[in-house]
Amino acid sequence: MTLLNSPSQFDYLDAYFADNTSMFRQAEWLISDFSAPVWEYQLGTKSVCTVDWNVTLDDGESLLHPKHNDLLEGLKQYLISSTKNAKDMLSETNSITCQQSNFYYTGHIIDYILINSKNYQLATFGLEGLGKNQLIDILEKTGKSKDADDIFDWEVSVGKLSTSIIESVPKQLLEDVLDEHPAMRLVSPEQEDKNNLGIPASEIPYARAALYTQGLLRKVHNHWRVNVPQLTAIIYPNTLFAKSGVRRLIPTLSFDTQHHNHGREFPAVRIHTGPQGKVLSHRFINYQTTLYRMGCLHESGVPAPHIDDLEGLMSHEAEVSTGGRFRTLPSTIVLGAVNKAIEYHFKHGEHLISSFCRLALHCVKAGKPPIAFKGQNLLTILRPETTKLGVTSVSLRSRTAIRHSREDYYLKLRNNTSLCELVRVYIGSVQVVVGALMARRSGELIDLKTMTCLDSTEQWLLFLNRKSTTATFGIRNIQARPIEPVAVEMIKNLIRMQKILKRIGYIKEMTSLFSVPCPQGSRKFSKCTKDIFATNFDFFCDYFETAKNEAGERYYIRQHQLRRFFAMLFYHSSSFGGLETLQWMLAHTNRRHVWNYITESLTGAELMSSKSQHVAEQLHYGGTESYENLRKLLKKRYGTDDFLLWDMDELEDEITQLQKEGIVEIEPDFFEDENGEQMQIVVKIVEPAA
Repeated sequence: MTLLNSPSQFDYLDAYFADNTSMFRQAEWLISDFSAPVWEYQLGTKSVCTVDWNVTLDDGESLLHPKHNDLLEGLKQYLISSTKNAKDMLSETNSITCQQSNFYYTGHIIDYILINSKNYQLATFGLEGLGKNQLIDILEKTGKSKDADDIFDWEVSVGKLSTSIIESVPKQLLEDVLDEHPAMRLVSPEQEDKNNLGIPASEIPYARAALYTQGLLRKVHNHWRVNVPQLTAIIYPNTLFAKSGVRRLIPTLSFDTQHHNHGREFPAVRIHTGPQGKVLSHRFINYQTTLYRMGCLHESGVPAPHIDDLEGLMSHEAEVSTGGRFRTLPSTIVLGAVNKAIEYHFKHGEHLISSFCRLALHCVKAGKPPIAFKGQNLLTILRPETTKLGVTSVSLRSRTAIRHSREDYYLKLRNNTSLCELVRVYIGSVQVVVGALMARRSGELIDLKTMTCLDSTEQWLLFLNRKSTTATFGIRNIQARPIEPVAVEMIKNLIRMQKILKRIGYIKEMTSLFSVPCPQGSRKFSKCTKDIFATNFDFFCDYFETAKNEAGERYYIRQHQLRRFFAMLFYHSSSFGGLETLQWMLAHTNRRHVWNYITESLTGAELMSSKSQHVAEQLHYGGTESYENLRKLLKKRYGTDDFLLWDMDELEDEITQLQKEGIVEIEPDFFEDENGEQMQIVVKIVEPAA
């Protein structure tokens, strides 16, 4: 037998001469026959999974209808091609993990196309009808989403479904459900902050009730949450994977039957203008190459997007700039808050903490929780100043307390009837002062330890820098910054509280500085967390009734806003004629030193936002003489220089955008005169207004 006649020497070449169609009709993971209407497959999992191709398209017909044979063939081959070796398409890629990733990327794209079947006229034109614009549209959605839930607008879709149910059922039925489950009406501040349903916070209770009427909420112990499997089946019926995919829970729609928190008094002014964060380049590229792989269908003669459109897709670049930003607080609100917080400390801080510690001592001696002490029994324990303030109970939120309406609860809060709530207001006051004077990140303040947050001289705040782990194996650096005496005094009052509580045995160990007593009046002392830190601010804002906007939403303070205020005070000081207040806060005497502290503490985006807010407020309230060039530029662009007619946020956004484009520069200018070193804020127009 000659070498050429050997039956096995060149068998490996047969695959290269095989029908191109066949290579996209089989895969190692596919158990079923390619033509089966329901596929069974096993790709790196213990169990067998299925794909049901019987989905309805925009023409009302099933994808399995003979008229859609080309489309069905294309989608099936496209899914099989996802795990093929890109070099020869004859075998699967070596890594199961890589195969799974490519498979799921392709599945997301197919599902997104099916969900938007009507927009892409899929039933009429098939995959061939996807032009460059449509392909880029798919890429923009899939490649810029952080996960599958974002691709398929999971929370927004649930919000839309809830709204449709609200509109279709009698309003009285919803009210009856809410009366039957009072906790359903309670929306916590954290739930408001995490509200991505696309509905107002005031509608959240009705959304819960609407889903409840349809059996779309399920109870786990005392906790109600959305029924994810049922919702996905309803929202994504005509998809291959999304209808049975694992979706995240929606905290905004969850509620606890034993939770008596009234949440915030009013809806909060949104603190962010839109999506935040940069596009993950590797994720974008993965979806880009996965979409481009659709071009392999041309090899098997199946209708597919034109090759020029696919090439255009590959040249499309992601916009990596942030899609939104955090809103700044009006400076008058922060200045007022700092003033009220300091005043509250001097009037009530010492006796409130002392009263709570005296109550804690009686709890330890009697072996009872704070809420066990009521009436005259409680009043004899408290300091006279505390009872004179109006305190008559331990907590308004205890499970044994009378259930108060929302309006009555906040009226009693401001009438000083409850000790635990007033202690939370005081802790919020300390946060406001420390947060405004130190310009630290919220995490750095949350992490402050009671016994180590001040140095031995009590003139420096010691904290772990949240941005200091580079090249240190994840170990965060301890940094020290000068702190103003009134903030030290407030911090020491909180330290005193925990020292006493530990000494008497109420708590086992001293914990984080802004830890709080249990709001329900039980014998607990909770370590400060992100949510507790935010709620302390909320107590402060509702107690002192910070301002509301035109929509009736209240400005609830957050630490990132106080960081910007710190810089705002610096800019404002130029118009006040000096930096005495800021220097007093920082124990600095040199203006440049103050500026160095600010630029070191704040990010570039935060500085830019602070500059924009300062200039916007000056223009809005008539201080245009210092910014004549900017006034002319804005009038040239928008046809008016009557800045009182501008929405403050819009004016601030425009100035920020001008800074990003490099057209406007806002910087402090330091100079010497007969009175010594001075400073003014200078707005420079880099590009001529004409």
